[in-house]
Amino acid sequence: MISSRADTESDGSPAPRPAEEPSAGPGADGGRYLVTADRVWDGVSPEPVGDGFVLVEGERIGAVGRRADLGELADLPRVELPGATVLPGLIDSHVHLTLSGSATPIRDFKKDARAGSAALAVRGVRNLRRAALAGVTTVRDLGTPNDVAFALRSAVAEGQLLGPRVLTSGRPITVTGGHCHWFSHECDSPTEIRVAVRRQARDGADWIKLMLSGGNLTPRTNPGRPQFSAEEVRACVEEADRLGLPVAVHAYDPHSIRRAADTGVRTVEHCLFETADGIAFDPATADLMAARGIAFVPTISGAYQRMRSAGPGAPDLIAPRFRARQDLIREVFRRMIAAGVPMVAGSDAGVPQRAFDGLPADLGALVGADGMGLGCREALRSATSVAAAQLGLADAGVLAPGRRADLLAVDGDPLRDIGALVRPRLVLAAGRVALGPGGSGPGATW
Repeated sequence: MISSRADTESDGSPAPRPAEEPSAGPGADGGRYLVTADRVWDGVSPEPVGDGFVLVEGERIGAVGRRADLGELADLPRVELPGATVLPGLIDSHVHLTLSGSATPIRDFKKDARAGSAALAVRGVRNLRRAALAGVTTVRDLGTPNDVAFALRSAVAEGQLLGPRVLTSGRPITVTGGHCHWFSHECDSPTEIRVAVRRQARDGADWIKLMLSGGNLTPRTNPGRPQFSAEEVRACVEEADRLGLPVAVHAYDPHSIRRAADTGVRTVEHCLFETADGIAFDPATADLMAARGIAFVPTISGAYQRMRSAGPGAPDLIAPRFRARQDLIREVFRRMIAAGVPMVAGSDAGVPQRAFDGLPADLGALVGADGMGLGCREALRSATSVAAAQLGLADAGVLAPGRRADLLAVDGDPLRDIGALVRPRLVLAAGRVALGPGGSGPGATW
């Protein structure tokens, strides 16, 4: 059965030529077209549709169904992807657009910042390009200077830059000398926090980011203790709520996580329950988060699995403290999921050893006994339909009529083998081709 919507005029967005003209590829003639594959998974259903199709109409999806039910649509141009699975484009719910992902991202950031906003923007463009080529079609940026973050968001939205849609907090809120103070509002009272929230709302932020605990990237801060009082956190959430903005908090330690849950933030980033002595999971906090629908974003990395698979002599990509606590941290996340706390995937791209094309591999770290114990479908939903719901994106994360044409096609079946995600064959971001059929590059599109 075909799921479709009424035909609408094309908005002129690029669309592909028929599959028999691979030299032209998608994006050449501006009409309606089909993407067909062995499997089409909508981001929600238990199983994909076999031998399925997606009808792309400019920026939107026109229909999804089985190829056998195409009917009058059968004569449309098509991109055929035998052996592939088509699924929603991935949503990376935690990135930092102007960080390099090298071993020294803060040094790199400060060097770029001294050169000016243009240098930071160039890095952001490169990062967005890398994410798009890996199948990421939406990013939520949680810490970037306003002038760069909002300019990149606009460039993508207006079609000047081909890349993932950008949601951004712009400048975070921290204490004087606090975590990521070099690109944050430094606030030391409830009043100063309210002013910072108002400034971010005035300048166009989609989210408010609060650095509730210290962080590992910032010397002389304490990741194991809150930076803000309960009164200060309430001031942030109350002011953001008054202005219609959701709040994401950076929180490592049990006290910070509980403080966030008590005040009703939207998402808790990292959420390790880490103390100076180890890990101290609090079931009552998890229950409160579940009851309030507060999601956690574990920013778990696939680096540990990559190191193990590479064998002896592979470069060590994990900080010693996290390496020693890997099993405890994963058990915390398993217990959070078991308690019913929503989980949203995010890579923390830009921090040390976290590249912008890393989300597909990071999702592998959520699966199976060596990861967080999730099945492939649950891991995929954390970066598609569940992520969209938690981030308030009614038009993304699901392949359905009227939704954005954010599509990822990969070689194989990621619902059976999550590793298929690292073999992209086609990426569409709002109908625009970021990666062409067969994994070909975008060429002059960039």
